[in-house]
Amino acid sequence: MNRPIKPVRAFVPSHITGFFAAHRREEPLLSGSIGCGLCLSLGATTTIESAPLIHDTEILLNGARSEAPVSRFVVEKLAKEPIRVKTELQMPFGAGFGASGAGALGCAYALNAHFDLGLTSDQAAAVAHEAEVTNRTGLGDVIAQNAGGLVVRLQPGAPGTGRIDKIPIPPLPVSYVVRGPISTKEILSDEKAMIAVNLAGESALKELLRKPTFTSFMQLSRRFTVQSGLASDWALQAIEAVEAAGGMAGMIMLGDAVFAFGGAGAEALKSFGEVHTTTISQRGANLD
Repeated sequence: MNRPIKPVRAFVPSHITGFFAAHRREEPLLSGSIGCGLCLSLGATTTIESAPLIHDTEILLNGARSEAPVSRFVVEKLAKEPIRVKTELQMPFGAGFGASGAGALGCAYALNAHFDLGLTSDQAAAVAHEAEVTNRTGLGDVIAQNAGGLVVRLQPGAPGTGRIDKIPIPPLPVSYVVRGPISTKEILSDEKAMIAVNLAGESALKELLRKPTFTSFMQLSRRFTVQSGLASDWALQAIEAVEAAGGMAGMIMLGDAVFAFGGAGAEALKSFGEVHTTTISQRGANLD
């Protein structure tokens, strides 16, 4: 197959985690997390273009040049020559929506097609997972974003190594409000904090598997928000407001943000910031 002359474009959904437990290993492909999260139709579109006049790969994030270390890791692994990478993010950055994972995964898919590398979906995604783990920007987003839907992460590891399942679900509406970013790297590196997080996450996963439904996921995400010790007072107040309005809510891991479903939850969130509503994405990473 000849290399495509036209730019190659990939789309990756955002991913929000309701609860998790981190599992770090020396080998990045064995590192990951267990837990459960939702892929959302907000996503990242990454375009790869030939750039014969440049000497070093250019990465543009929402139109501006960026170091983008996670995506650059993927480029250095897969690109055969300098290229231009353009990623447009629809989701908030640094607020638990898997933005860095989406950029890296879209980059891997597009590079695979552009250079005719012959990688399978899992093989391409494993490079993006390695990039996230190495840069300490995430542990479980890529394997979920590769699949789409309501994803249960059963065993840690990269796509092709870790094990997931999915809870069948329609494209339900999900509302969210973001107060600000939380440093994923800082939290994942705090061993004391991670003890409570992992205990709460492992407990939530065991309970979800007894009754794997969307309602159970929402309820357990709410419980994890409290038991993990990660929630701010702002997030807890927002969750309580949603519940008072007849909805269900949890904190987005890891971000100072809250997601909600049902009742008048979206209306209740308006007291806490600008409310956005999207839908659950049933498709995972793909070439457009």
